[in-house]
Parts: sequence; C-alpha cells; structure tokens
Amino acid sequence: MRVRPLLLGFALSLAAVLGSGCERVQSLTKKLKQSVAEKPAAAAVVGTGQVTTLDASNYEAFIAQRNKLVIVDFHADWCGPCRQLEPILEAAAAAHPAVVYVGRFNVDLAKEFAAAKQVRSIPDVRIFKDGREVDRFVGCPSEASVLAKIAGLAQGITPAAAAAAKPTQAPEESVKPMPKNWMPPGIQKR
Repeated sequence: MRVRPLLLGFALSLAAVLGSGCERVQSLTKKLKQSVAEKPAAAAVVGTGQVTTLDASNYEAFIAQRNKLVIVDFHADWCGPCRQLEPILEAAAAAHPAVVYVGRFNVDLAKEFAAAKQVRSIPDVRIFKDGREVDRFVGCPSEASVLAKIAGLAQGITPAAAAAAKPTQAPEESVKPMPKNWMPPGIQKR
C-alpha cells in the first residue's frame, strides 16, 4: 500500500523539523518503519493454494499450466467491482479443487505490462486452458453466471488428469550399458 511509505516520509520529515529529541516522533517513526518492514510488497507475494498474486515475472508460467483451468483477474485495489468479483472467483476455485486456479494481477503495479496485454477496463478476467485463452469477460457479472461459466469450462478437467499427465513408469534408458566383450569396430581381441 502506498500510504505507509508516505506516512513514513512524513514522520521522518517531522522528526527532522522538530529534532530527534522528541520521544513521540521517535516512537511514531519506529512503529511506521516496523509496519512497512513487516508487510511484503504485493509483487513479491507468491500465492498459496489456488489463488496466486501475479506480476510480470510469473504471469506466463502461471497461464501455461497444463490440465488446469487458469483464471487471471486483472484488478486494482481501488476498484469496487474488482472487490466484488474477488470472492466469487475464490469460491469458484474452492468449488473445483486441484482444477481451477486464480491469479490476481494488480494493474497499478505494472501499468506497462497490463497495457501490453491490452487491458483497457477492469476487472478484466481471462480464462486459460493448457496455455490457450478460452474465454474472457470485463466487469462484474452476476455470481451465478460467473460460477456457471467456470463450471462449464472446468467440466472436462479432472484432478486425476493432472496426475495422469505425469509418467507413471520410469523412462527407458537412452544410453544402454555396453556388452561385456564389446570391442570397437576393426579391433579384434587377441
């Protein structure tokens, strides 16, 4: 959040004007520094479970997941419809465990990247299957329509399909051991 760094700057400026001897200013500055240090930047947060915070560095890898329905929500913290849509998308992910994954991309933190992806209005939701975009919508439609759309798109994906995509047997050796009496061509054993 941008407010805390501004408050920290204000507190430091106030400390400089009033002098460092003021105990109240010192305690305020200390508390603000601790609160800023405790809260990680949103771009550095990697999600847990089925909801992930995205940035430009992990976007492509997130949408390229195989055997999953991947939903990317381009949003902003100040956007009312974005805040209304957030619990709906989380409910959709919870309704389809190990199948539906939601990534949230804050457009205020990477305006150039959002512009490159042609995000012109928020919330902009894009749905991917095996790295290909299969659907999108802009705005906040009703909860029932969003859940029905996601359920329809997730219908062909099962959690077992993700496990089946991994090989169950060890791969065959590409380099086989040499026979015991092997000799290079043209050389004979004496």
